[in-house]
Amino acid sequence: MKPIIGICANYSNGLSEVYGRLGVQLGWHVIPDDYINSIEMAGGIPLIIPVYNDDNNIDSTINIIDGLLLTGGVDVCPKYYNEFIGTKTEDIDPKRDEHELHLLNDVITKSKVPILGICRGHQLLNVAYGGTLHQDLSEISLELKNNVSMNHAMYGSQKYIPVHEVELNKDSIFYEIFNKEKIQVNSYHHQVIKDVADAFNIVGRSPDGIVEAIEMKGDRFVIGTQWHPEMMSEHYEEQLLIFKKFVSMCAEYNKNK
Repeated sequence: MKPIIGICANYSNGLSEVYGRLGVQLGWHVIPDDYINSIEMAGGIPLIIPVYNDDNNIDSTINIIDGLLLTGGVDVCPKYYNEFIGTKTEDIDPKRDEHELHLLNDVITKSKVPILGICRGHQLLNVAYGGTLHQDLSEISLELKNNVSMNHAMYGSQKYIPVHEVELNKDSIFYEIFNKEKIQVNSYHHQVIKDVADAFNIVGRSPDGIVEAIEMKGDRFVIGTQWHPEMMSEHYEEQLLIFKKFVSMCAEYNKNK
């Protein structure tokens, strides 16, 4: 049987313009189709995990899934890395934060389920293990390294267009996946990792020094990307390799659990 990949959904009350004909203000659990497509193309079965109201459902989820995909979305609330909400922090969703941190803690402590974090998910992994974030890129110099100034919040560009490169450590899962030191990626974020949690190695950076890829120390498969490979996978086959590696590790977990 194909491995079942749990994909964390966004929770939103802001879709009244799209579904306004229903005539009421409703909450919605939504997920971009790119995540679904990427997991299916990589050979997995995508299963959307809503933001549960019942904590018992969170606790039971690890008995169902063979892998966990933490998706993009709104900012992680700064209280989870012991900071006040700054003027540059944008939308937050405490309900989603609590749900995903509870789910992530269960997966980490009660199983060996492989984990892939993308954008917000990459940042959430770091926070869950005790790391911190810059609440906005304006907190740090735009010329971080080699006098390079870059725009990481390319919200107006097509989703699959590469906008900068990432240099990968040779001794990393990502180098094993891509078999090269430099890859081209898209970029849609205004927050970045500041202090990296002790549990992770930094294995990829952009030319200006931003942390673009992390992976857990040791033999457990837990990785994060600051870019959005799911948006690129249909146009750039090498970005699908991330999902193929992830799903293969989930299949191995399924076989051995």
